[in-house]
Amino acid sequence: MRKFLLTACLLCGFLSFSPVFAGNALTTVSGIEKNLTPPSDVPLSLTTMKVKQVENLLGRKLSFKEKLALKVYKWKEKSHIKAEDGVKSKKGKTAMILGIIAVSVLFIPYVGIATIPLAILAIIFGNQAKKADPNDGQAKAGVILGWVALGLVVLAIIIALAFLSLYSW
Repeated sequence: MRKFLLTACLLCGFLSFSPVFAGNALTTVSGIEKNLTPPSDVPLSLTTMKVKQVENLLGRKLSFKEKLALKVYKWKEKSHIKAEDGVKSKKGKTAMILGIIAVSVLFIPYVGIATIPLAILAIIFGNQAKKADPNDGQAKAGVILGWVALGLVVLAIIIALAFLSLYSW
């Protein structure tokens, strides 16, 4: 049963990238002519198919385990396709730049208050970019720099409060 499902999945995945569906192509399989044009209501890729469509394609109900495996497959394929397309989000790079600016601005007098929003934006953009591509190093660097900048701000505030309480202005 698993071999049949795997074969069906691979066949659908292979056919979705095949140029055969460009026109109304006929082919002969074991002496029987088959029309390889998919029905208009069936998507060409498993990543866009719903469970009901896969069940209709297979002609039977999927078990819970098979449904779960299909969901995991779709999730992995979508993230893999996004990473391979080269259409990477610029949020990772933006997060890293914002993190670097947040850490460096902290040491400039009267401008250091800008560190807080810059660090928060670096963390937000970095987490969004990591969600889209978990292997994005720039996104990881942006998140780390954002947290370091926020930590330095908290440390500076603690030191300032200790200094002010010590010498009671």
